[in-house]
Amino acid sequence: MARRRNNSEEGVSLFPFMSILACLIGILTLMISVSMRVKQSEDKGQTAEEKARAIENRDLKRDAQNLESVIAELNKDLERDKATSVQLAKLEDRKIVLRDKIEDLDTKPIQTDEELQKLVEVMKKEIVALKNERPSLNKRLEELKKELAARKNPPKPKESVVIKSGGTGLRAGTRLFFVECNSTGVVLRSGAGAPQIISQATITNSPVYNKFLDEAKSTKDSMILFLIRKEGAQSYRWAAGWAESKYQVKTGKLPIPNNGEIDLSLFQK
Repeated sequence: MARRRNNSEEGVSLFPFMSILACLIGILTLMISVSMRVKQSEDKGQTAEEKARAIENRDLKRDAQNLESVIAELNKDLERDKATSVQLAKLEDRKIVLRDKIEDLDTKPIQTDEELQKLVEVMKKEIVALKNERPSLNKRLEELKKELAARKNPPKPKESVVIKSGGTGLRAGTRLFFVECNSTGVVLRSGAGAPQIISQATITNSPVYNKFLDEAKSTKDSMILFLIRKEGAQSYRWAAGWAESKYQVKTGKLPIPNNGEIDLSLFQK
């Protein structure tokens, strides 16, 4: 016959599990008890004022951290502002320089768009004329450079050319406007200001020369005296022809014997 099994061998024993569970519950109970005792001892040793100070200290630390981050951002902005300030200072200096240059310009302000357009057209014509004249000027410049290099000693300055009024047949009280004619153009020598140089190609389009002629025309008993250098015949023909045909002013001419500086002191006296 088969042997019957004992009932105790067929069941599962729960004793080990229950013992572990009991130990775990005991440990948790002990930790909770210790934690509560520590909390009670801490609360027992602090007054309400100390607790408030502890909370305030915690808030101050948090605010300090926030302020540090804000200060770091402000430092970055400050560096950017410094760079911007340097650029603004440079721009301000440039503005002052430009303002001084504008104040130094003694030109009549343009009042209308029409006048501005006319000035633009005149400037365009002058630019074209100067471009056309540039090759001849460059050639003349090269010739002068070669002539200067060929000389062993620098050329001596020419003596001044004193323009005398005697023998010119001028009527007493005549107001003279002087125009020097040379190989490259004309030089206006009227008035106390510096001589004004006008290129040969822009004589008929130059606002400066036209203003000069208009002033001569509006002056009573006036005459334009052209002082002609050795190579200034072409410039004289252009300048005198324009003055007579366009402005109907009285003109005269006087040859200059050399290339010395022109002296008009006798006429000024």
